[in-house]
Amino acid sequence: MRAALTGAALLLAALAQVTVASLFPWQAALPDLALLTLLLFAAFAGPATVMVGLPLLAISLGFASDRSPALILLAYLPLLPIASGLEQSAVPLNRYTTWLIAGLATGAWARLILAFGAIAQGASADLGSLAFRLVLPGLILDGLLLSMVYLPIRAFGWEGRGPSLQQARW
Repeated sequence: MRAALTGAALLLAALAQVTVASLFPWQAALPDLALLTLLLFAAFAGPATVMVGLPLLAISLGFASDRSPALILLAYLPLLPIASGLEQSAVPLNRYTTWLIAGLATGAWARLILAFGAIAQGASADLGSLAFRLVLPGLILDGLLLSMVYLPIRAFGWEGRGPSLQQARW
């Protein structure tokens, strides 16, 4: 039952990314609802859920949009390794900060990978616009969205999980 609900939520996230996110552009950036969903699953359901769900999300988002599922998979793949590296670092970070930094780094990586994929297919290669109209506004949108969703969930009492596999169960 839990796997079916996870799959349905990821499919809905892919559909929302294609239909709803395009209604709220800021400069050239759109809110990354797929990344937000992955972050919330990683933070509250554990990394094993994201490891299983990421290929499903990449395939469904690829079919719903004009992007390659392999490119989408490559774009979101660094989320868990970055979060795990932050958790194991000597810098003491709380879970919100760990997931926020991992989400922002993954969001920047995803936007760059997808933009370079578009440039390879013939889009304009204006790096100034790429940095200041796509990546930077996208990072601000991602940070605001994660904060607006993560903090109320924590205020309701749901305990977040860390990114290491020892703490996760399916």
